[in-house]
Amino acid sequence: MKIIQHRITTFTPQNYYYNMNKIIYFFLFIASAVNAQLAVPFWSENFTNGLPATWTTTDQSNQNALWTWCANPSDDDMAPGCPPIWNDGTNGQVPFASTSASTGFVTVDSDEFGQLTKDHISQLTTSAINCSGKNVVYVKFENLLGAYTYAADDKAILKVSTDKLNWTTFQIFSGLTTSVRWSNNPEIAIIDISSVAANKPTIYLQWEWTGNYDYMWNLDDVAVYGENPTPKHDLKLSSGFYPASSYATPASEIKTDTFGFFAFVSNNGLSDQKNVKLKAWITNSTGAILFADSNKINTLPAGYQDSLIDLSKLYAPALPIGLYNINYAVSADSTDARISDNIFVSVFEVTSSVFAKEDGPEQYYRPSGIENQSSWTVCNYYRFSKSSVEQYRAISTSFAYTTTATDLEVKDLIAPIYLLRVNDDITDDLENLDGTSLLSSLEFIGTAEYDAPDSINTGGSIQFAKLVDTNGSDGVELEKGGRYIIAIEYTGDNRLAYHAFNDDNRYLFRSTLIFGVNGFSSFGEDVNAVLRLQLALVSTTDNVALPSYAMEVFPNPATDFVTLNVNLDKSGPVTVTIADITGKVILSDDQNNTQQASFTYPLPKLAAGVYLARIATNEGTLTKRFVVK
Repeated sequence: MKIIQHRITTFTPQNYYYNMNKIIYFFLFIASAVNAQLAVPFWSENFTNGLPATWTTTDQSNQNALWTWCANPSDDDMAPGCPPIWNDGTNGQVPFASTSASTGFVTVDSDEFGQLTKDHISQLTTSAINCSGKNVVYVKFENLLGAYTYAADDKAILKVSTDKLNWTTFQIFSGLTTSVRWSNNPEIAIIDISSVAANKPTIYLQWEWTGNYDYMWNLDDVAVYGENPTPKHDLKLSSGFYPASSYATPASEIKTDTFGFFAFVSNNGLSDQKNVKLKAWITNSTGAILFADSNKINTLPAGYQDSLIDLSKLYAPALPIGLYNINYAVSADSTDARISDNIFVSVFEVTSSVFAKEDGPEQYYRPSGIENQSSWTVCNYYRFSKSSVEQYRAISTSFAYTTTATDLEVKDLIAPIYLLRVNDDITDDLENLDGTSLLSSLEFIGTAEYDAPDSINTGGSIQFAKLVDTNGSDGVELEKGGRYIIAIEYTGDNRLAYHAFNDDNRYLFRSTLIFGVNGFSSFGEDVNAVLRLQLALVSTTDNVALPSYAMEVFPNPATDFVTLNVNLDKSGPVTVTIADITGKVILSDDQNNTQQASFTYPLPKLAAGVYLARIATNEGTLTKRFVVK
């Protein structure tokens, strides 16, 4: 069973708002325009009737690692000829998604043969193809490959021959390493083979994979063209900037996390694109647009990659608790051949009291060569608002990890956790952190000790640890405008654990860091640790109390909502907090220039009991209890 360092794709209605009826209608509307762009092949094979009898499959290592036919992409390796789907908790794959996969495809399942004494060299060769009269020849096919032992760049290749004796090699994958692991699903390859095939009466195509206990290579929808089948009009939104400083941010902190927007756009088509427009907008869970901006460039030349389009407007997300979408879309005067890569959607969350860089574990990593090192530390960077008039403390952290039983049992993990304040001379992007030691640029202000419970049997679940300050008191008081790093250290035998990460969001600054023998590094710009921070009120008492008339709370008892009538002697900033009896924040809200106002807040599903409603101003605080029944 292969382990870790793989992506889990999460797709739920909760984190991706989409009006599917509108999308389907749009696809139908443009289908005829797109088809007009497409070249027509003079030879093709989609494996509807199985592996053609005139094709050959061989393993040059004589270990019988052969290509086979799979009738249905939803079948797994229990069905004849089919590979595993690898939809487990560490790989997160879905069935092969080629255009005609539902009518069958071919595959070579490297995993099925286990660890071989020597590498398999699995070859799939077509029957003869006549390219007479074709001055240019292109081959196009759809595939999916999972690399585990070897990078695919020079191991999974296309070969072309006119006599089956002399072969010319063409690269299919670029950058598909043992760290990246999985290609797109499907990966659409378009390869110019004119140097070998143009005007030749006989050519042969051969797919060759040199592997050993890798995953699988699926192949479908092979076609040969007498022209370049690349669409004339094919814009691609390579990536959209993720403007939030964290995936999840407490409502008390989000208002000062000003958003800016830009994206990289590529022209993968054969024609220049005119009036290329980039649009960005923010939507809530109902689809309502809260903010929008756009920009246009007059011409994007054919083949131009990663053109930066910047939007001028900034957005201050003064938002209530909930999930929100960051949307990007690119368009031009011409109808695009592949609109599926013209949109980019990501999610951020406004929470009551939790900071997080991610929405759940997707991969599990540890540094390479850690067996020969003593320890390593995972760090997440969080920044606090200067504007809140309430005082908060960090009361706990949560994270996820897994292990392999041969290295370490999940229940045997012990890991110290540190809360560190970033020194004032360190830049906001952390680029001048001193990697000499963990504390060279950081001040130790709190700690937690995680000792895995005996009841835990499998990795991947969220674990919690209580934070105490340097005096041993519960929670660590946080400064307004302070910058903090929460860090978990894996040392001794525990260094063999794998920490949980998520690569959905690419932050502009250093967000997750790894500290080890070479100082600070990372697993990638978009690889963020599952390592969260939970806030609570510093105090549930009013040291400088406002008069009782400053706030009324009703209804009391409450069920679905609570309303606070605020009546202050003078106008100013107000922070409203709803908390449990221990001070753990349930929701918070910053209001500016408030004197007399009424605020109504929906309550999450709370257990029956006593809760706190609190206002904080520059003159003092007022805390009142109310009951949820």
